[in-house]
Amino acid sequence: MLSNEYKLNESDKCICYQNRNNICTIICLYVDDLLTFGSKIHVVNYVKSLFINNIDKKDLDKVEVILGFKITRSEKRTFLMSLTKLRRS
Repeated sequence: MLSNEYKLNESDKCICYQNRNNICTIICLYVDDLLTFGSKIHVVNYVKSLFINNIDKKDLDKVEVILGFKITRSEKRTFLMSLTKLRRS
């Protein structure tokens, strides 16, 4: 992906991103899971096609839960909600 002008996140090397012409795409790799999301669905679908054509991958469509976060969607927005309870000290 780095050859496609994606940059590695400095805080977490399992995340790479691209922001071109106000279109943001983020790719997260965790063990054997790959999550692709962004601001334009046609760009996300293009990125997914790059992976499908180059590695053995199965598209699981929309994610509902990942890394302790529940993902909910409306027509205009996507929300992340932590599934862990906050503890008071």
